[in-house]
Amino acid sequence: MSVADLLKNVSVADLTALTTIADLIDAGHVAVEVEETFPLEQADVAHSRGEAGRTRGKLVLTIAN
Repeated sequence: MSVADLLKNVSVADLTALTTIADLIDAGHVAVEVEETFPLEQADVAHSRGEAGRTRGKLVLTIAN
């Protein structure tokens, strides 16, 4: 799917907001807190941890090459 396909149903106001968010990310003003990283084989553990609702940051699944 191309970027054009993704944006064809986005309003001008949404594009303005997305541009603002992208600018903040590029400037380093937005950071994602990663609480824990799990190998894909432990997706069930990560899912359970997320469902418990006690995480402060994002749970990340990694895929081995």
